Amino acid sequence: MELLERDAPLRELEAAWKQAAAGEGRVALVSGEAGIGKTALVERFTRDHRDTARVLWSACDALFTPRPLGPLHDIAAQIQGDLLARLNSDASRAMIFSTVLVELQRTATIVVIEDIHWADEATLDLIKFLGRRLQRTRALLIATFRDDELGLQHPLRFVLGDLATSTATRRFSLAPLSLEAVRALVGRRAFDPEALHRRTGGNPFFIGEVIASGASGIPPTVRDAVLARAARLSASAGAVLEAAAVIGLRIEPWLLADVTGAEAQAADECLAAGMLLAQGELVAFRHELARQTILDTIAPHRRMVLNQLVLHALRSSPATRSDLARLAHHAQASGDREAVLELAPAAARQAASASAHREAAALYALALRFANDLPPADHAQLLEAYAGECVSIDQREEGLEAQKKALELWRQLGVPLKQGQSLANIAWSLNGLGKTAAALEASRQAIEILEAQPPSRELARAYRMQAGLENLCQNYRAGIEWAQKAIALAELFEDQSTVLSAHIAVGAAWLVLDYEHGRQYLERNLRAARHAGQEHLAALIYTNLSCVSSEVYQFQYAERYLMEGMAHAAEHGLEIFHLYMLAWQALTHLRLGRWNEAAGAAGAVLGRPGVSVTSRITALAALGYLRTRRGDPNAHVVLKEALDLSKEIESLHRIGLVRAARAEAAWQAGDRDQTLQEARAVYDLAVSKQHPWFTGELAFWRWRAGDEVRLPEWTARPFALHIAGDWRAAAEEWKRLGCPYEQARALADGDAAAQIAALEIFERLGALPAADALRQKMRTAGVRAPRKPRASTRENPFGLTHRQVEILRLLTEDLSNAEIAARLHLSPKTIGHRLTISGCCQALP
Repeated sequence: MELLERDAPLRELEAAWKQAAAGEGRVALVSGEAGIGKTALVERFTRDHRDTARVLWSACDALFTPRPLGPLHDIAAQIQGDLLARLNSDASRAMIFSTVLVELQRTATIVVIEDIHWADEATLDLIKFLGRRLQRTRALLIATFRDDELGLQHPLRFVLGDLATSTATRRFSLAPLSLEAVRALVGRRAFDPEALHRRTGGNPFFIGEVIASGASGIPPTVRDAVLARAARLSASAGAVLEAAAVIGLRIEPWLLADVTGAEAQAADECLAAGMLLAQGELVAFRHELARQTILDTIAPHRRMVLNQLVLHALRSSPATRSDLARLAHHAQASGDREAVLELAPAAARQAASASAHREAAALYALALRFANDLPPADHAQLLEAYAGECVSIDQREEGLEAQKKALELWRQLGVPLKQGQSLANIAWSLNGLGKTAAALEASRQAIEILEAQPPSRELARAYRMQAGLENLCQNYRAGIEWAQKAIALAELFEDQSTVLSAHIAVGAAWLVLDYEHGRQYLERNLRAARHAGQEHLAALIYTNLSCVSSEVYQFQYAERYLMEGMAHAAEHGLEIFHLYMLAWQALTHLRLGRWNEAAGAAGAVLGRPGVSVTSRITALAALGYLRTRRGDPNAHVVLKEALDLSKEIESLHRIGLVRAARAEAAWQAGDRDQTLQEARAVYDLAVSKQHPWFTGELAFWRWRAGDEVRLPEWTARPFALHIAGDWRAAAEEWKRLGCPYEQARALADGDAAAQIAALEIFERLGALPAADALRQKMRTAGVRAPRKPRASTRENPFGLTHRQVEILRLLTEDLSNAEIAARLHLSPKTIGHRLTISGCCQALP
């Protein structure tokens, strides 16, 4: 079909290629709905450059679960060499990615990765990796995806956001064809162009299929259009097409020949009919919709037989026998239980080693569907592996259920060491679900069972788990004692992973007891974890460093650790840590006055289904604070949910945060009784745990509501100063910490000059309720408050009026104040005054 209305994107690709060929690599992201012509566009472009560039085609497939680094397998088969060897070995992902980059530095190359909306996590990380480094190559990476299939939480959205910050990225979306284009395609055929355009929405694939079917009218669905074309094939060609549909969107010719035998020669008929097309060394369907349509028409028993043939051929070939996820997909589709139980766990381990933990969990889940008749010990180990991957991707409910089933199997078998290990793991999942008492009970049972046995590495790990739970309950001295017991026992068994993990628990406790000592302690452990390749433990260290730093208002460190830690967790597919840090990043943004960023981070956590209760509570509290300060009437909704979720939690990290946020909301609503109730609810707990910041914040709200408060000497200094009446020193402390809202709150209790300064901060932040309350307070005291800023001024990111913006624009034309005054019909004095009050006179020469 003729390629119409695609001149602009072709020019975009051409420009990107010229820059890439000159040594400044580029990434081109081509998006659009299914059937919009992404593949046709890229095929046209690459066809024009096959004589001047190496073209490497690859794709992501819609398998049961995406095969880790599937596109790299496609590329490796085309270039052979080191990349293929790395993929078929136990090479680390960093080594594989580096090999790809080296390969792209060899010669001018166009790399095509189609359908990245189906990509596994490892492939998405590869795209991010290349996106940051491609500028040093002579390569153009073209990635296509369906933008109409990306939900708000689709993993690809995070990658697109990351790539958007790179100057090497070019992105464009293909639009549907116009009515004029449809008329051109129809020509003199017996079709009504307007009706065809209306029914297909201008989708080129739909239009092409309808026209190719030769039907007198428009078929009711694309399915009918595809089948109308397929019906013209011979029986042999139809059999080949069915086999191709079972193999996938892109088909190796040798594999198609192996599966179809003597009928393989009929593949040429499929190509001639346009059902399949040649794509480099592969054969491909024009569109996934066409393949799925054919696949759906195959009788179930024949589809099973074809999958068996494909599985056998893939396992027999050295080129594909290591592509375990693909093998597992066809094993499942062929109903081969033994093959699934052999291949799916191996593929899951392969996926996990590539940090594709979501795919690993899906593959373990596939194996578990066939595992009921396994020996109990094998079944239990499979459940534990699945539970571990669920924890990595923050799906704790599913992981907990799997771990409970494993525990029951170990009990039936009478294996106390495995029972204790399962109970310790259950304790960790329960804690993440906000069930502190149940977690502590499971941990107690684990230790009781394991201490009745000879010393073991399982007992060392149970001690380590108890240390973590004690820390989360702010029993830091007890946490250190349990961790030291774990270290001593783990060292006897040379269990370095548990030794390092227990040291992390010690460092996390010291981080609160003596921040600088704890920070340096964890920094040393971070280096050790990275050196040992313990990326999971490195992510845990980053989590402790970043979140505790934020909790104790050490924001200069919190921001650094959050940035590094979230990047590390994302790179290694550890969603549990990424989401936890993202929630604390929301709170950090809030404290530092970056309220829009706070809303975005909190929304990203709350929009993720199945996120841990602990992460959700932190994000809800951050959003509750923000809505309260902005005057959003829905603040109480999120704060109620946060309180409901925290009812079974004994950790001050969560309940202290929620109660403090609710106390602030009650105060702003004018409800002193509710303010006291919220602030008193956990005040004694905060004091008993000697937490200076929660003690200070809760005491502040008790004091505001008229309660008499006797502060411990270790109370956080800015709160203590404010309560003592030294608003000026409190404001300075908040300014030093970088907390503008709290600074303004202290200034609002000062003299007239301080109140005017507070008003400016409140209005700049968008804290309208606090600004309005302060104006009323100033008017009551007889202090003249500045006028409220106009709506246009609030909307300007620099707080400027439309007139001030106009003056600045004229200044860029090198006009003097007198010339600007004449242009705007104002006096030169007025021009100077407007620049002065906007602060522009200090910024301009």
